[in-house]
Amino acid sequence: MRLQFEPFYEEYLKKLAAYNLASATMYTDQWTVAPSAGIPHANEMMAILAQELFQVENDPAMIEKIEAYYPTLPDGSLEQKEVKMRLDDLGHTRNVPADVYRDFVKARNDAGYYWHQAKEKNDYALFKPYLVDLMNKSIEYMKYSPKYTGDNLYDVFLDAYEPGMNEEKYDAFFDVVKTELVPFIAKLRAEGRTIDDSMLSKSFDIERQERFMDTIMRYLRVDPTRVSLGTTEHPFTNFLSHNDMRITTHYYPDRFLSAILSTVHEYGHALYGLQMDEMFEGTKLNENVGSAAHESQSRFLENHIGRSKAFWQANYDELVKQFPEFEAVGLDALVDMINVSEPGLIRTEADELTYPLHILIRYELEKNMAEGKMDYDKLPTLWADKYEQYLGVRPQTDSEGVLQDVHWSDGYLGYFPTYALGSAYAAQLYHTMAKQIDVDKALREGRMEEITNWLKDNVHHYAGSKTMAEIVEIVSGEPFDPHYYVDYLKDKYSKLYGLK
Repeated sequence: MRLQFEPFYEEYLKKLAAYNLASATMYTDQWTVAPSAGIPHANEMMAILAQELFQVENDPAMIEKIEAYYPTLPDGSLEQKEVKMRLDDLGHTRNVPADVYRDFVKARNDAGYYWHQAKEKNDYALFKPYLVDLMNKSIEYMKYSPKYTGDNLYDVFLDAYEPGMNEEKYDAFFDVVKTELVPFIAKLRAEGRTIDDSMLSKSFDIERQERFMDTIMRYLRVDPTRVSLGTTEHPFTNFLSHNDMRITTHYYPDRFLSAILSTVHEYGHALYGLQMDEMFEGTKLNENVGSAAHESQSRFLENHIGRSKAFWQANYDELVKQFPEFEAVGLDALVDMINVSEPGLIRTEADELTYPLHILIRYELEKNMAEGKMDYDKLPTLWADKYEQYLGVRPQTDSEGVLQDVHWSDGYLGYFPTYALGSAYAAQLYHTMAKQIDVDKALREGRMEEITNWLKDNVHHYAGSKTMAEIVEIVSGEPFDPHYYVDYLKDKYSKLYGLK
């Protein structure tokens, strides 16, 4: 059953969906299979499409019609909630001149292209002017938001990615993370046992990795009629429709776990889209799922499922069949390797325990970026200093330092904090799920659908009709509490490393 709207509004939604589908398809093509020489032209065409979409979406006559339509909808109905969300969003975009939006999109596309070039060449200087231009245009664009009051710009960015969040709330959250985990990680490094995970750094040819990925996809019950897997430099998920999810991964010969865990992570995003109530498709109730909400599901699958012993028990025989090198390792040692904690430079390769500190570093840098106070000439050094301060490691190259992530080249100020918040949401959700079903038994026996059905019934079906904070409270019976997250990490790693 779909939500019921007047014909004019249905047509409006369909037209927006058509433009969005075209843009999403081009974006996926651009970063997976498109030849690089054609990307500048594609960027220009995508900017034109984006401007046309912007004009259609913000047509003054249509907005007046929607404003008149809103009071006619039943109070408390999902239809009313959808139209209210749309009017709230239009309250921002209707204020933005079309040329400002076009220039923002062009700057974003250019920054994405030159980020790829700069990372490949290990040259921040190549990317810097495009990053500066994009951040300036991002700030200009966001200042048109009705939520902007003159001194709360980063709050506006943060709220855009996770409704209801602001700098004060994130400061409180990261204070718990910093206070609890920084000394714990120091204790672990000083007193914990040594775990040899060198086996995971040996070279394994990509063809075998791809074949084993087929095993993982079958185990996860990925429906190939609704989900495709491609490769790209920086893995992402794109949502083309309720029945068309594009996930991507990246294979490294000497990082065996990377593609596996990134694929499981991206499938967490796709699964959320697949299991949202289909009646929300094409509406803001589908689109406006918070980024922390989405990251809660990708981090849930990656960490609580993909790093679990039960998951690898179910897949160990096939692993040894395809990679005989692991037979001598043994299951228990393999699981220890998968969960080893070692401060490193690369966020996407980080273990569960040190991961939130990677996010803390980006959060602290973003504050200055959003406030227009960042010295971009010094950004690589500031980045390296914070890595040395919090993780005790220092990048020696731009590619392993400030250029490692794609997010800022997409103009995503305010997105990074959602990774850590999403991980914390996941911990509280998992704590509740484990009290209601035998997760390990289901995983050992290959009944992944028991986990995905629980997620659908308790989390996914809401889509954006509720915030993840509201969902967590409904599911667990208490408000979100970041201590579930830090306690989970401290308990897991104390046992793994033999800490008292």
